[in-house]
Amino acid sequence: MTTAVVAARPGALALGRVAAGLAVASAAVHLLLADGSLGSVAMVLMAAACLPCAWHLWRHPTGSVWRLTALVDAAMLVLHAQLLGGSPSRHAMHGMHAEAGSGALMWLGLGLVTAQLGLAGAAALRRP
Repeated sequence: MTTAVVAARPGALALGRVAAGLAVASAAVHLLLADGSLGSVAMVLMAAACLPCAWHLWRHPTGSVWRLTALVDAAMLVLHAQLLGGSPSRHAMHGMHAEAGSGALMWLGLGLVTAQLGLAGAAALRRP
């Protein structure tokens, strides 16, 4: 009797679960940065973007899941780099700029995303 389910390697599953935890933490950081302004809508949307990746990374971290996660993470890094660099949109989205309280959270979020990109790279290297 053959089964249709392919068992994931334990190491690959563990790597996916660590990345899923980072994605949930990243979503939490985005929600903590929401302050009731127009930029808060973007924060909630970014938090929502983290959750599908977290779910798939936890359940079955396939190559396509890792690629999508890396793509979303890279896009977030580019967006945040522009915001930290002082682009004009930074002032238009009050909930996304680095104030005293939110600055530490933004740097934490950037660290989480960077760590997740590192895990995606490690997963790519481990794939046969």
